[in-house]
Amino acid sequence: MSIDTLFEAFNETKSEYIIKVPKTWGQGRTLYGGISTALAYQAAENLILDDRSLRSLHCNFVGPLNWDEPVVVSAEVLRTGKNVTQLLAKVCQNGQVGVMAQICFGMSRESKLFSQAPDKHVMQVPKKGNFIPNIPKLVPAFIQHFNLSLHKGSFGLGKSEEAALHGWSRFASAPKTMRMAYFIALMDAWPPTMFQMLRLPAPASTMSWDIEFINPKHPLDPTAWFASETEAKHIQDGYGHEEAKFWDQDGNLLALSRQVVTVFA
Repeated sequence: MSIDTLFEAFNETKSEYIIKVPKTWGQGRTLYGGISTALAYQAAENLILDDRSLRSLHCNFVGPLNWDEPVVVSAEVLRTGKNVTQLLAKVCQNGQVGVMAQICFGMSRESKLFSQAPDKHVMQVPKKGNFIPNIPKLVPAFIQHFNLSLHKGSFGLGKSEEAALHGWSRFASAPKTMRMAYFIALMDAWPPTMFQMLRLPAPASTMSWDIEFINPKHPLDPTAWFASETEAKHIQDGYGHEEAKFWDQDGNLLALSRQVVTVFA
């Protein structure tokens, strides 16, 4: 099922959305975290009635969500002020919360302050993506929806002592338009950076995900590549703290990301 088809449920604003996500969007024993976060976000965006833009998103992955079983996606406005709207969104299944996200939208306004982020990268736009074989129980099913082009780091085990992945990503089959929800789904396509430091496979999952959107009104091309640099800043006691930056194909910084990843190794 394409991402466009999956998000048709949001074409009409409702108090809650009942969606069955197929196994092709699976990751281990649960739905791919990027797609469940994107579902929560879209329910929240549907409640924004003016030109406020997405500024930040904090997501907690509370419990697993089964594929091919209905999930209930809902959102509520916690407060709307003159400039900022705060919302809470949830993805539930069988009465249990699987994903919970707090999302902030804010108005653009005139300001005397301006300091543009200096972050750049030196990666050339790829001509094609890296082929990642579909190995059951090792390569997650959702990868089929994305093309990845690796420039630093490794997808293999025991290949590096450095927890860093730099490269490009895009949809394998471009959606009709690039919703912000789709970009959120794309941002989570990279595996945890620490996997390449392991000698044997081990289960891992994201516990929380924070994203700050630098240029939320910048148009996004659904056919384009998006660059990213992800590095684990600290790994200890079974938790990895990863930071990432995302750019569009023209080098415009779009978002800053932080994840807390649990790894059982």
